[in-house]
Amino acid sequence: MAFVFNLLNSYLQARWISQYGDYRDDRWFWWRFFAGLVVFLSGMVVNVKSDMVLVRLKAEGGGYKVPKGGWFELVSCPNYFGEMVEWLGWAIMTWSWVGLGFFLYTCANLVPRAHANHTWYLEKFGEDYPKGRQAVVPYLY
Repeated sequence: MAFVFNLLNSYLQARWISQYGDYRDDRWFWWRFFAGLVVFLSGMVVNVKSDMVLVRLKAEGGGYKVPKGGWFELVSCPNYFGEMVEWLGWAIMTWSWVGLGFFLYTCANLVPRAHANHTWYLEKFGEDYPKGRQAVVPYLY
């Protein structure tokens, strides 16, 4: 199922950019494109750095540990947050319904997973888990 979704999504994204998106007379195009690019790259940095923290913890061995540092000080799943920010940036860059749809799909997929991970962390580590940490969106959820 995921393979079919990714095929359809990549087709729609590419089709929008190559066929349907008409940016020629859009005087705001470059402003949105570069703003979206900054958002996308910011999310990518959060995503990659958070994944590196998790990989480092796994390489250390010794069982499960509470991730610390960086965006882990704010949320349980900063890698998911970073990915959502990436696709928000893409939606801004393309200024399209398909870009927005993929952002919303990504949120619908990752927010429940982050909630489940956050709940697991709370159950596993109890009092040792930071109380102010949200699941996926800093200060909100």
